[in-house]
Amino acid sequence: MSDAQDRAHPLGEEIFTPPPGVRVQRGSGGLSLHVTTPVRAGEVIYRAHEITIADDGRTYLIHVQVGDEVEDIVITSMHTVRYMGVRTFDIPGCFMNHSCDPTSVSRDVLDPSTGKVIAYEQIATRNLYPGDEITCDYTLFDWDCDGHQFHCHCGSDGCYGFIGGFRSLDPATQQRFQGEIYYETERMWHHTRT
Repeated sequence: MSDAQDRAHPLGEEIFTPPPGVRVQRGSGGLSLHVTTPVRAGEVIYRAHEITIADDGRTYLIHVQVGDEVEDIVITSMHTVRYMGVRTFDIPGCFMNHSCDPTSVSRDVLDPSTGKVIAYEQIATRNLYPGDEITCDYTLFDWDCDGHQFHCHCGSDGCYGFIGGFRSLDPATQQRFQGEIYYETERMWHHTRT
């Protein structure tokens, strides 16, 4: 075990496996998410639930099915999203890479009786074929990227360049995405404008 794994708090003995049609794989750039079956634009790629952890700087050790092997993965703040005093993450979504022209978007799933978010669905933005990477736009759900800002090299025509969360986008781009941002990002955006 590495030093990082020794310091991480175990998050149970469960082996997290990707949902059907999805594969977590390791490549030269680290972990990424890929489809294993064709998915049409607008279709649900997978549904997942978020796991809530304390926002106290701890790291967690989880067991994840990566390709054909089970790996011990350390979950840090980089894999999570801050939400009103806690952090959330999900498997497999925490291994999804950013693109300014993503192959998917998230949609909340609400409990019909309470209206509360109970899960989310990852929806394909274009036709995907086995082996295609599932990507998302981090700025839609991360207000300030929590200290893990980076320069994007996705190569899309509309690449933002610097990824510093929704907060770092210009006002016109923020307005364009108003109906697509995650609840907490919308809350923070509203708070800064009032």
